[in-house]
Amino acid sequence: MPVFSYEQLRNMNPGEFRVYNFIVSHLEAVPAMNIRQIAGSVGVSTTTVLRFCEKAGCSGYTELKYRIRQELASPSRTGSLDAEPAIQYMKTSPKDGVFAEKMAQAAKICADAGQIILSGNRESKPLIRYGAYLFSGIGKPAFTAEDGWGIVSPKEDSRPALLILSTWGGGEDILFLINRYKKAGAPLISVTNTGHCPAAQMSDVNFSCYMPEISRTSGHGHIELVSQIPVVYLLETLTGEIQRFQTQ
Repeated sequence: MPVFSYEQLRNMNPGEFRVYNFIVSHLEAVPAMNIRQIAGSVGVSTTTVLRFCEKAGCSGYTELKYRIRQELASPSRTGSLDAEPAIQYMKTSPKDGVFAEKMAQAAKICADAGQIILSGNRESKPLIRYGAYLFSGIGKPAFTAEDGWGIVSPKEDSRPALLILSTWGGGEDILFLINRYKKAGAPLISVTNTGHCPAAQMSDVNFSCYMPEISRTSGHGHIELVSQIPVVYLLETLTGEIQRFQTQ
C-alpha cells in the first residue's frame, strides 16, 4: 500500500509537496532523521513539515516515521516504481465530481477543435505519439510538436487545441509553445504531476496526477522516475469522451 494517497497529495501546497518528494525519494533515510533535518534538506520550515504530516493523516512527525517503517518492512516493497498509486488514481478519479467536470470540459474542447496539437518534455515523447495515434483513430486531426518544437505558428482558422503532457510542467520550449498558442486563442489542456507547475497554472483544464517521484542514479546520471500509467489512462478516457461528443 502507498504511504500517501492521491487525495492527500492533491491538497498540498508547493512547500508541502516538496517535503513529500524528498520523503518518497529517501524513505530508507527518513526514519533516522529528525524534523529539523528534514526541513533543512528540503529548504522549508519545520512548520511546513508538520503541516505535511497533518495533511498526510498523521498526528505528527513521529507517527509519519512509524508509517514509513511499516512500509519499509512490507514484504511487497520492491524499492522501485510502484503501480499501486497509479491504480488508486484510476479507481478514485471516476468517482470524483471535479474530475468528471474536467474530463467533460476537455473532451468538448477537443471535439470542437479543428486539430489537436500534442507536445511535452522529452520523457513524454512516446505518450505524445500515442495520444496522436488515439485521436487520429477516432477521426480527429492530431499532430505532434515534440520537445516544444514543430508546429509553432498556429493559425486561428484551424481552430487548434493544445494538449501538453509534461511531468514537471515547465521548460523554456514548452512555455514558448504554450504562449504562441494562447496568443492565437487556442485552449490549453495539460497533464502534469502537480498542479503547482507553470503549465498547469496556464491551462484551461489541468489533470494533476501526483505520482511518487523516485530518484535513481544510473550510467546516464541522476534521473527522476514517475509512473506514466495515469497519463495513458487519461488519454484513453479522453478519447472515449470525445467520441461521445462527436456522436451527439
